[in-house]
Amino acid sequence: MSKPRVAIIGAGPSGLTSIKQCIDDNLEPVCFEASEHTGGLWRYTEIDDKNEDPHSSIYKSIIIITSKDVMSFTDFPVPYEWPTFLHNSKVASYFDLYTEKFKLNPYIRFQSPVKRLSIQSDKKWKVTYSNPKNEECEEVFEYVMVCTGHHRYPRLPKYIGMDKFVGKQMHSHFYRKPGDYDNKRVIVVGCGNSGMDIAVELSGVASQVYLCTRKGTLPWILPRRIFGSLPSDHLATRFNTYLPAPIRDLIVKAIAHCTVGPHPPEFAPKTAPSASHPTIKTEFMERVSTGTIIVKPNISELKSDSSVVFVDGSVLSDIDAIIYATGYDIKFAFLDKEIISGGEKVEQQFEEEYRENLVWLYKYIFPPKLPNIAFIGLVQAIGAIMPVSELQAQYVTSLWTGKLYSKLPTQDEMEESIRSNQETLRKRYYHAARHTIEADMIPYMDDLAKDIGCLPYLPKVLLKYGPKLWYQVLFGLPSPTHYRLFGRQAWDGAAEAIRKQNEGSPAIVMCGYPIAIIFSMLLGLILIIMIKWGLISRCTGLF
Repeated sequence: MSKPRVAIIGAGPSGLTSIKQCIDDNLEPVCFEASEHTGGLWRYTEIDDKNEDPHSSIYKSIIIITSKDVMSFTDFPVPYEWPTFLHNSKVASYFDLYTEKFKLNPYIRFQSPVKRLSIQSDKKWKVTYSNPKNEECEEVFEYVMVCTGHHRYPRLPKYIGMDKFVGKQMHSHFYRKPGDYDNKRVIVVGCGNSGMDIAVELSGVASQVYLCTRKGTLPWILPRRIFGSLPSDHLATRFNTYLPAPIRDLIVKAIAHCTVGPHPPEFAPKTAPSASHPTIKTEFMERVSTGTIIVKPNISELKSDSSVVFVDGSVLSDIDAIIYATGYDIKFAFLDKEIISGGEKVEQQFEEEYRENLVWLYKYIFPPKLPNIAFIGLVQAIGAIMPVSELQAQYVTSLWTGKLYSKLPTQDEMEESIRSNQETLRKRYYHAARHTIEADMIPYMDDLAKDIGCLPYLPKVLLKYGPKLWYQVLFGLPSPTHYRLFGRQAWDGAAEAIRKQNEGSPAIVMCGYPIAIIFSMLLGLILIIMIKWGLISRCTGLF
């Protein structure tokens, strides 16, 4: 009996882990990759006459903002001897090692861009693509996994006078090196990770850099490291998820104030840290304090004389370039939009900007009407996307092969779940196109893991692996390898990998032990009060 065939679109990290998962679950994957290589946007690509619109948005200097232990695939940790935060070339090398280790290359068809996905009357998918000879081809598959991500189509703001401004205008997607801006006056629009990173880099060569915040305030800004050696994402422990949001917000505020420094008062955040996507850039406030970066409010109008007017009435003259770090449109050129957005009836329930990037997918994976197509990596995880995509892929193949612990809900139930999730997002975040696919890494992965059967239940961890590993899973860094301790795809090396990742970890010393001491003190205090009030003697009489 032949294996069910799965078309996988894209050989970036989401596509690679989907190939592996299909192999592990005895499915036949065929991966269509438009370029000549794997790695997706993490493979640095120069812009030239032959490649004016590359898929990759990576610029030459970019370093990933998540630590290696948090970005690892669950059963393939980043080599321990590698740096804590990887340059983009190292990230691409890690994907090469993953591809080689699990022998994924034979399943990939390079230079084979997908042109069209269409569902047939028998519910199978017809994939129309171009082969390396630029010939149009068609094949039919039982299942499809779309792994092209959401950083492909640059999203530009709509300012008056953009068509008249004579200076250079470009999206950050096309930014590569700072040399082109030597001694220039540059405005960077947008203060997410890309905007701040580019602004800081340009501040070393440009005559002046201005960072324009469209919302009127800066985001919460965190460093890569705190206390000198502790990666800040190591504090996002499993224990941290049990803390009330106000407590987590207080911790983030304290870290931001003590490490990066206070925000300029007129641009200080007006929302809680948990109500926005944080920006990771240690050096930003330092550049603001030196005047090499000046923060400005939103733009009102661009003028033909190279001047820019802001909403507060201020004007900047002789602007040479504007770089828009303003995010991306979520769309797939080979697929009908309504499959992702839920259709016009659903879209009309939301304001224009929000619905332009609306994703109406169950668990950010399945269209309610089409459970044989899955979107992998179409989620903005506050954490790392690689292990999130991996668990999504495992969830999908487990469903398709009948190994999922629970059945997929009915279409109506999925619709209601999506609506409930969107209501939660809109209560937590301000309404913007960038907030339609937000998720917290550990809670989201835990939700998938429950149905897969690989959730690291703390009592099970304690009983099987002992108190030391239990302690590291609860208070240690949020290692994706937690999800290989149990389940049908458990990895024999998982426990040792977790121990090694937490070996000498400042997170354990600085956070775990104090928390454990405080917890013990509180428990002792409760016992003293119970003894004083005679509650213990009353309770013991019941046994």
